[in-house]
Amino acid sequence: MAFDIHEVLERKGIDVPDHHKEMLAGQMAGFEELRKTVNQEQLKDLDMALTHVPGGEQK
Repeated sequence: MAFDIHEVLERKGIDVPDHHKEMLAGQMAGFEELRKTVNQEQLKDLDMALTHVPGGEQK
């Protein structure tokens, strides 16, 4: 389920500054690597969501 996060955001009308695009690409690559380690059969009974809070990494 690989996709380009920039295309998804663009389709939704969300403008991402150029200096954030590399960070988003890195995060999505990390999510794809994590996805490979998950047993999909076990996920069928779970209800999970992943949210991103802009600036949430800053204090």
